[in-house]
Amino acid sequence: MSDDIPLSDPRLTGLIDIREVTGQPDDAGQSAPSAEKTATLPFALWRDLVENDAAKRWLVHDLLGDGEFSAWFGEPGSGKSVLVEDLAIHVAADLQWHGRAIRHGAVLFVALERAQLVKRRAVAFRKKRAVEENLPFAVMQGVLDFRERSTADRVIQAAKLLSKVTGLPVVLIVIDTFNRALCGGDENSPKDVGAANAAVGRIQNAVGAHVLLTHHQPQDGNARMRGHGALLAAVDTTVHVEKAGDARTATVMKANDAEEGQRITFRLESVQVACVDGVETSAPVVVPVEGIGTKAAKQANLSNAARITLDALHDAVNEEGVAAPPSNIIPGSVRVVSEAQWRRYAYARGISGGGERANQKAFKTSYEVLLARKLVGCWEGQYWSASKHSG
Repeated sequence: MSDDIPLSDPRLTGLIDIREVTGQPDDAGQSAPSAEKTATLPFALWRDLVENDAAKRWLVHDLLGDGEFSAWFGEPGSGKSVLVEDLAIHVAADLQWHGRAIRHGAVLFVALERAQLVKRRAVAFRKKRAVEENLPFAVMQGVLDFRERSTADRVIQAAKLLSKVTGLPVVLIVIDTFNRALCGGDENSPKDVGAANAAVGRIQNAVGAHVLLTHHQPQDGNARMRGHGALLAAVDTTVHVEKAGDARTATVMKANDAEEGQRITFRLESVQVACVDGVETSAPVVVPVEGIGTKAAKQANLSNAARITLDALHDAVNEEGVAAPPSNIIPGSVRVVSEAQWRRYAYARGISGGGERANQKAFKTSYEVLLARKLVGCWEGQYWSASKHSG
């Protein structure tokens, strides 16, 4: 009988003797594998790729993937940190979040700024929702430079300790904020941002948790993340949080496996968390809102480029629009234009002030925002101003 074992042999599923690959004999000059000298493959073979492993698993259904990476961004005061903490506590409390099922587990909130406020918001949530006091939710604070490998090791150690204490896997790690995570590093530097991305990757590989970070947007008001594009390339999901009239919204801008344009609407409510010597201390909590409700609120805080793009659509429809084809989707008596027509008017209005590539980028970003806010309607390549046909 031959000493050679074919790769199809079921005994080698997931394991293989490295000597069979390298052709090196063992100490006795034999090629047969021994239990002590086999090693786990550093890759998955085609035959081992099964449907269960390929199935999408969700931390928050149809929004955040299990074990993935997301960034939630907005202007200071938009409510992004409050909303993210609200999500985190829902995961720890095993509560649906805005109607979405969640994966229950332990949560580590890395509060790199305003750690005491993070704690007060947790107490406010507990008082508002009357949840149990022993939730698997922990706040980690301090000065942590995510450009350094030692920081990833410290977070991994904290997550493993939290899992041991709670008896649950850590399914979510929040890093608040990205700017503080760089510890003075340059948000526009591919080296600094790349190092932080690598730290997140090491944490994901070691813990298996979804990593969520909060970030800022540029002062020009554009609905994008501030800094180098390496961060956008690394994340699976981005969510833009902003004030919109009396309410606030969180809109999915990028999603690898979920629907882009999803929107959550909420408001903040102040809850008293303590009263010492007659001095009250309060903290905000998130209260879901059914919808923004008004046209003005939908258009609140639009970037310059988005406003130009919306105005360009109005002009295109007024000057070149045609009657919409019969449809159950497009409102009656609406005039529509093609994307090429809309784009031409936006470029003519000076959407970016730059060249062709800058125009393309500005139009794409504005297009996504306007569709997400339902200010623009789209069906089978036809576009119309939804803001003129909604309350």
